[in-house]
Amino acid sequence: MKLLILTLSLFCIQNTFANTQDSSIICEGKTINGNKDGVWKCFQNNKVVKKETYKNGVLKTYSVYNQKGEVIETRDKKGRIRNYKPCGCQ
Repeated sequence: MKLLILTLSLFCIQNTFANTQDSSIICEGKTINGNKDGVWKCFQNNKVVKKETYKNGVLKTYSVYNQKGEVIETRDKKGRIRNYKPCGCQ
């Protein structure tokens, strides 16, 4: 997968925008010393489709959303993955 990364430097903290190969999903977040850090949001057609939380470049949690904005999958800090039905129930 090819990534196009544009960064705006401010000391060691950078705001990063990554474009996927097909340009349909755009992710944004910050990096510290080259590592993803904090919340990263991925958009498709101006809607959030995924939120990821990183610490020092390590993925800690994430949530995946459907076209309606409903959560369909999550991963918690312990690495447990849960899938949800489109109704939002487990």
